[in-house]
Amino acid sequence: MTDLINNYKISFLGGLGEIGKNCAVVQFKDKLLIIDCGIMFPTEEMPGVDLVIPDFSSILESGREISGVVITHGHEDHIGALGYLLAQIPLKIYGSSLALKISAFRVNELGLKSRATFYEVSDLERLSIGPFDVEFIPVTHSVPHSFAVAIHTEMGAIIHTGDFKLDLYPTDERRTNLSRFGEISRTETVRLLLADSTNADKAGVTESESTVGVELDKIFSDRSDSRIITACFASHLHRIEQIINVANSHGRRVKILGKSMSRNIKVACDLNVIDIPKNILIETDDIDKLDDSKLCIICTGSQGEPLAALSQLAFGQYRSVSIKNGDTVILSSHPIPGNERSVSKVINALGVKGADVYHSMMSSVHVSGHARSHEISTLISIVKPKAYIPVHGEHRHLKANASIAQKMGVSQVLVCLDGDVVEVTEQDLTVVGKVDSSYVFVDGILDDVDSNLLHERKTLALDGIVIAIVVIDPVSKRLIHPTKVITRGWVDSVEGDNLIEKAGSVVDDFLLDLPKNPSLDKNQLSDEIKILVSRFVRSNTKRKPTVVPVIIGI
Repeated sequence: MTDLINNYKISFLGGLGEIGKNCAVVQFKDKLLIIDCGIMFPTEEMPGVDLVIPDFSSILESGREISGVVITHGHEDHIGALGYLLAQIPLKIYGSSLALKISAFRVNELGLKSRATFYEVSDLERLSIGPFDVEFIPVTHSVPHSFAVAIHTEMGAIIHTGDFKLDLYPTDERRTNLSRFGEISRTETVRLLLADSTNADKAGVTESESTVGVELDKIFSDRSDSRIITACFASHLHRIEQIINVANSHGRRVKILGKSMSRNIKVACDLNVIDIPKNILIETDDIDKLDDSKLCIICTGSQGEPLAALSQLAFGQYRSVSIKNGDTVILSSHPIPGNERSVSKVINALGVKGADVYHSMMSSVHVSGHARSHEISTLISIVKPKAYIPVHGEHRHLKANASIAQKMGVSQVLVCLDGDVVEVTEQDLTVVGKVDSSYVFVDGILDDVDSNLLHERKTLALDGIVIAIVVIDPVSKRLIHPTKVITRGWVDSVEGDNLIEKAGSVVDDFLLDLPKNPSLDKNQLSDEIKILVSRFVRSNTKRKPTVVPVIIGI
């Protein structure tokens, strides 16, 4: 009979059914180990929201202790929510030196440095984090020093791949350590494999990062007389290193635009993660001193982020640099699902200003950091897991990944979604419950933007607002001025003016017909006016703006 007290539970707070917000929680007895703690960037259906974080309520329940947080790599969708969890509880955080440095910047910005204790780990290091026996296995991804995580248990290893690919020719020669995966499979078996699903619905293998350098070199040669501006993720340090080296080989100096990118490059150089030529980087004041053929600008904003450098350049908002006719712009990335429209707007704006734009749909200027189906199959064939859960991806990606595992003969394959709690025993893999996995919306420094407030913002954006200002004599409780109606986003034009006037008259008629009432309740009257104006608006325009009565005098 299975000893239930030695079973493990895994809760998914994010990353299953969406791109981003990656966060899984492994529970043994009353101890918790968190694997990643990421954010998701808002979609167009989330007006005014800066980012989305997991709901941490289930892991903050009394009687549970967080032994530590394990960071697989330094991308925002895996580390960006650390500060918001630290605001509620001190944490021990484990990861590579690079991932920890990037995480520390975010934590320090929120003033929470004293609540975080960082522990640097190395390739294949194995250590005890509370009751968890954790090993950090090197994997190749689009940010240096990424890890898979193996939790060694009495029933076999539980392995979480993080984000990975099987790149045989990575620029830093740090390959996914398949030999270690195979060794674990042979010596102790793998009870459960949780594997990256992002590219599971794509056949074949993901191209090597080194191929991007070849394509960049070709563009630099073809556009030798043009100023070249490249955009990529600030964390994609090997891509940045390749761009700088190609620029150097063509006799160009490099200017970095974007605070996060400049900071990451400095950290990576200090840690010897990347190697760039000395004196290649220039200051902003030197840009105009160089001929276009001698300049390369590298900037943030490849996802069309409004405040990032590339968007500001595209829309003429960057104070010291402007796009000019004949510029070459390279978007060395692929739009994250949901960002396609923003990226398209930036590309169009750059074209209007006369720039020639190269992007991933027309040129091999980007390769993914995630494994495709054949790479996933290869990993499964080496690991030989007894059970399998796809992670990191939209539902279609999870289903495709599950199908791969089934075809590879894995007997227990479970497709989960955010909120699922899975119990892992020696024999079974079962969903045994749910935890709250709601989106927590962050606006500015506040994380109290609930669904009701978001609905109000959507209503305001779609149908506008109508404000009815009513002035009542405080003694007689009678209307002393005609109701003034102000609107934004409801109607406009001559016909709109007539409707606005009629809306005020409807309120006036209602108030004049009210009997004299010295004890008139302001809240009740406000509700009546709101209902009255809302009915008028709907019957005349079929629209549903937000109606706000303002009563002065009582």
